[in-house]
Amino acid sequence: MSIMDKFKDIVKDTVYTSKDATNSKLFKTVLNQLIKSYGTVLAFKIDSKDRSFLIELMMKGEKLPIIIDITSYEFIKHEEYTSVIMYEMKTNREWMQTLMDMFIINKEFELPAKLNGPIQTFM
Repeated sequence: MSIMDKFKDIVKDTVYTSKDATNSKLFKTVLNQLIKSYGTVLAFKIDSKDRSFLIELMMKGEKLPIIIDITSYEFIKHEEYTSVIMYEMKTNREWMQTLMDMFIINKEFELPAKLNGPIQTFM
């Protein structure tokens, strides 16, 4: 690999990291609005290079954060909205993993319109 190729890789990684950090903040803000009655999003980390999301939540009544690691997903662009299907996710709570497997995995969900712009960077 040439020095120029290495430089291009470094620039590309820097752009991904910057874009991921910005989008992570936006997603965290939107998710906090959606779940404010139930808890708070402590962290939301997007890794567009690995195509994964890591979410840390502090739900009301819980003593420790819940961690959700989404490792396989697909965004689907429809005419009027964008949706997501999550194929693989793991949590640090057995009861939540069971719920995810039953109600979330392989199901399509419409996303809030304010996420349409950032989602385009993943499609």
